[in-house]
Amino acid sequence: MTDTTVKISLSAIRVNARGIVGKYPDYDHYIGVVKGDAYGHGYAAVSAMREGGIDTFAVSSLEEAAAFREHDPDSDLLCLEPVLLARLDEAAALGLILPVCDTAYLDALLSSGVSYPFRLHLQIDAGFNRLGFKDRAEIRNAVQRIAASPYTLDGVYQHFATSGLFDPHYDAQVRRFKELTADLDLARIPAVHLGSGVSLLIHPKIDIANTARMGLILYGYNVSPSSYGRGLSDRLRAVRDRYYIRKYHISPTYRDVELTLTPAMRFSCRILQLKDVSAGEYIGYGAAFRAEHDMRIAVLPVGYNNGIGHANHGRMVQINDSLYPVVGEIGMNMLCVEVDDSVALNDEVILLGGRITLGMFSRASGLGLAEALVAIGKQNPRVYE
Repeated sequence: MTDTTVKISLSAIRVNARGIVGKYPDYDHYIGVVKGDAYGHGYAAVSAMREGGIDTFAVSSLEEAAAFREHDPDSDLLCLEPVLLARLDEAAALGLILPVCDTAYLDALLSSGVSYPFRLHLQIDAGFNRLGFKDRAEIRNAVQRIAASPYTLDGVYQHFATSGLFDPHYDAQVRRFKELTADLDLARIPAVHLGSGVSLLIHPKIDIANTARMGLILYGYNVSPSSYGRGLSDRLRAVRDRYYIRKYHISPTYRDVELTLTPAMRFSCRILQLKDVSAGEYIGYGAAFRAEHDMRIAVLPVGYNNGIGHANHGRMVQINDSLYPVVGEIGMNMLCVEVDDSVALNDEVILLGGRITLGMFSRASGLGLAEALVAIGKQNPRVYE
């Protein structure tokens, strides 16, 4: 094997997409978010999503769009960030659906002279305070001007700031979105999408939404919260959450959503060396780790250059069926793991996959879930299965 390998299961992505569409059939369209090189999985994953029922895709830049088109020349493709006006011809050649996030951009787009009949998605800022229109009159005016232009209003959308599980922001954004778009006939707009995979799982369907937009769940991660456990900390969280639900009149939410998803990414490496370290010796940069007892370590050819992050908050790896702890500082391309005599030089080391969940991996790295996947996919060779 190579020093590091990221295996991507296209069949898992296909089955995930099919399962999501099957569980949530009440949408006209399903948008697969494939920014960040398909969350580190590569655009080879697009065909599997399409076969699973995803009919539209979303990227964040022209560069991503060009990479996407190498694998899929025909599917509807939305760019989530405004395209530089000087590059509109490139956007036309790629057949992009363009976002419009403010009046100034719309003014420039309408006066650009580009003849390509762009489809446009109007972005609404209902409380996230990134891109998007915040004024109802401006939104109404924008829709009227698009209707009189060579372009077509194909969608209206926004993004949630929180999951809304026990905070008021989700419900507030839904209300604000409806207020801002009250002058529009949303039923006549082909794509109205407000959420993400998290909101799809956690909340009932929003009545005005006819399109589901999702990212992380397509790649195999059920991000719905689990039910509270019986421990003291879980009981305290349950009391806190119930308090906020009553205080803010939070709408119904779901836990333990029954949706079978299979992670598509598996990250593994080989062992460079097995060696013995005596009690009192130091391991790694800064002599930050001192062996308290005699130990056997495995030196691995991975580090923060491979996307695992510099931090080590209790990181574990899997060798055969056992978990072993990382010890010492994580370097750019190497780290050390305390092992036992059952580990052999030719054993595969699993850093993500098997018993190492994405949650475990990301917490150990101090990275977000999507951030961890993107980093792994960018920095290691991928093999598709």
